[in-house]
Amino acid sequence: MLFGVTTMTFYHRPILEALEIIATCGFDCAEIWVDHAWDDERGASVEELKEALVKHKLESTIHCPIMDISITSPNKGIREESLRQTYQAIDLARDLGSKLIVIHPGSKFSVLEDSKTHWANQVDSIRRILAYGKEQGVLITVENMDSDKEIVSVKCWEDLDRLFADVGSKEKWVTLDVTHIRDTEKTLAFIEQAGSNIAHFHLSDGTEAKMHMRIGTGELDLRRIVAALQQVDYAGVWSLECFIPNNNEEQLREELKQAKALFAN
Repeated sequence: MLFGVTTMTFYHRPILEALEIIATCGFDCAEIWVDHAWDDERGASVEELKEALVKHKLESTIHCPIMDISITSPNKGIREESLRQTYQAIDLARDLGSKLIVIHPGSKFSVLEDSKTHWANQVDSIRRILAYGKEQGVLITVENMDSDKEIVSVKCWEDLDRLFADVGSKEKWVTLDVTHIRDTEKTLAFIEQAGSNIAHFHLSDGTEAKMHMRIGTGELDLRRIVAALQQVDYAGVWSLECFIPNNNEEQLREELKQAKALFAN
C-alpha cells in the first residue's frame, strides 16, 4: 500500500524542498505537478527531480498542467499549445519513470459554447493524448472533474465511459477524485461502475460547498469509500490532495496519520 501527496501542498517552496519534506513526513510517493516543476523560481530540471526521487526513495506520479490551458479551447491556438504542454508532461513522466500521469479533460469556455463542438474537441484531444502516452510507454489516467460546474462535461463515470467509447479506447484508466463528486453515495456508485478501471485515487474530504479539505473536516464517509475501493481490488496510490495551511509540515504528518487510520478495523 502506497501513500502519496501532491507537491502543490508546498507550491510556495522549491519543488526539491517539497520532495524532501514529503519523504520526511513518511510518504511513499510524490505527485509532481508540472506547473510546480516548470516554475522559473521554484522548479527543477528532469535530472534534479530524478536525483531527488532516488535520494529520498520516493515513487512518483505526474499531474498535467492546469494553469491557463484548455485542451478543449474553442481557440485552436490555445488548444494546440495546451496539447503541446500535456505532451511535455507525458515526457516528464517517461523520463522519471513515474507510475502514471493524471489528465484533466477540458471544460467549456462558457455555458453558451456549442456542446457538439466542445465534445468533438474533447474527443480529439483525449484521443491524441492517449496515443502519445502509448507511444511513450506512459499510463494515462483521466480524472473526473467538478460535479457542481455547468461548464464541466466530464463529471462522472458515465461521462468518462462515453468519452473512452467515442475515442475508441478499450482501456479506460481513470483517476477518481472523491472531492470532485462531493457526495458519498455518488462516489460509491462511481466505484461500483468503474471498478478495476480506477488506476489512481485523489484523497481528501469535502462538502457540497468546499473541496480538498483535510480528512475528517468535511462530510464524506471516507471509510466507506476506502472500503469500496478495496472491494474492487484497488492497488494504486492513495494520493492526498488537500490544502495544508501555511505549508505546515506537522499538519501534513497528521494528515498521513488520518489517511492510514481509514484502514484500521
